[in-house]
Amino acid sequence: MITGYNTDVRHGDLVLHVQTEDKGMNNPFIESVIYIGGQVLAAKRSNYAALMAEGKGEQAVASLMEHQHRTIIAAIRAGRFDEKLTAQFGVRPTPRPTTEATVLRPEAAAGPTLDQVILDYLSSESETDQLVLTVEEGGEIEPGVRNQVVVRASTSRSGQPVGGAQVQIKILSTVAEPRIVNAGETDRNGRLEVAIDMPEFARGTAALIISAVSIVGRAEIKSLL
Repeated sequence: MITGYNTDVRHGDLVLHVQTEDKGMNNPFIESVIYIGGQVLAAKRSNYAALMAEGKGEQAVASLMEHQHRTIIAAIRAGRFDEKLTAQFGVRPTPRPTTEATVLRPEAAAGPTLDQVILDYLSSESETDQLVLTVEEGGEIEPGVRNQVVVRASTSRSGQPVGGAQVQIKILSTVAEPRIVNAGETDRNGRLEVAIDMPEFARGTAALIISAVSIVGRAEIKSLL
């Protein structure tokens, strides 16, 4: 099972949460669920049994999962779920002010395609400074021993260190409950060094999740163990 994605998406004056996860090889579906206020708005399931039959591995599944997650986010931002929001919860996001640029573009009147929405979303993401997490080289995680790991937090555009980022390190496993193994805060150089006591796991049954929250935003990195 590949670790999934969790993203808060602001749409107008509303915040929706998108969760995408792999249900595992025995139940080969990628499932995305959209929540608002803890309640389910919509869900999408994609069967990837055909990928497995073709001999494709986890990388192909991970790529499909990322694509589906980003597509759902882009669809939310494009207003594709606005009618459901109104019908199910009686709410509707406050529309963004119309700009001169959008009035003058004739193709906008016909409505963007989903591909255009995705490209616009990815473009806006690249123009915004975001939080980036990295693990210093040499920080490979070994099961069954105590590991010293150095996490660095920086901004995506300028590469400036991000101090004060709240970091949490968690283990997810197919054979045990999720477990937080350490937590801390990056220093002014954007650096946090922690010790992680790693239990023994059969290969491919666990993942290490390093997540952080800062004034720049949130970030998460995943590593299969």
